[in-house]
Amino acid sequence: MKRYNQVLIGLLCAVPLLLLSACTDSRVTRSQYNNVDMGMRYSEVVHILGTPTWCDNFDRPNECRWGTDERHVHVTFVARRVVDKQSRGL
Repeated sequence: MKRYNQVLIGLLCAVPLLLLSACTDSRVTRSQYNNVDMGMRYSEVVHILGTPTWCDNFDRPNECRWGTDERHVHVTFVARRVVDKQSRGL
């Protein structure tokens, strides 16, 4: 019974840590932000940053964000090319 309690306590401690690590977006880095250049195509930005966490329109995006509210890269597109980029918390 003591072993069962130890395993149960271990699982109860591990689950919140796993959930917390899933919420952080470690793929958005300053280096990746620096690799996004003006004039790049949307597909090139996705290759660098991965799938965006938010876009105003996923079929023909004008604005997309990668990351969380506190730590993100925000890119503005015109004709599917980068015209502006901003970062927060990187």
